[in-house]
Amino acid sequence: MKYRIFLTVFLGLIVLSGCDQKKEETPKEHNRSTASGAIEVEENADYKVNKVALKQHDANTSQVFYYDYQQDKKTAQSVEEKNYTPTGAALNVRSPYEHVEISLLVSKLSKEFMVKCSACHDDYANGIIGPSLLSKDSAYISETIKKYKTGEKENVLMKDLVKQLDDKQIQALADEIYTFNQQIKKIKERRQ
Repeated sequence: MKYRIFLTVFLGLIVLSGCDQKKEETPKEHNRSTASGAIEVEENADYKVNKVALKQHDANTSQVFYYDYQQDKKTAQSVEEKNYTPTGAALNVRSPYEHVEISLLVSKLSKEFMVKCSACHDDYANGIIGPSLLSKDSAYISETIKKYKTGEKENVLMKDLVKQLDDKQIQALADEIYTFNQQIKKIKERRQ
């Protein structure tokens, strides 16, 4: 507490002591050099000749930076340039509702998937730590989960997560992931 009071008084004295000083205004001479810095202007009687000579010398390099409308375009448009034309841009427009549609699909996934799978395979099975499940079918997913459960395949995380699931639950989870994959595939096909 004493420290705060001391600090407040000290800062107050510093602020007030700065106000008492009167500044003597002496004009400072900025940018004063010892050498005479006069600007010399020369009259150029034949300025047109110099300008034309400069343009003739620069003729080859200026085509690099500027587009010439009188010449045919020698190269085809690259993929990036096509995106900037009105037709190319229209082809790459994505619906803002696509993200909403995927979010709605994710919200329909079961609690079992969210608890057991989404931590490693992400909310929509694209794989963060674990592999992506988007291109897998129901039979493959079911067999792989069963192999982790029996110990044929080894993964500490998967073994602990699936050891409590029975075969019916494993098949239901695999079917749910496969159905979700098909719905995502339809959305992607519509976009293309």
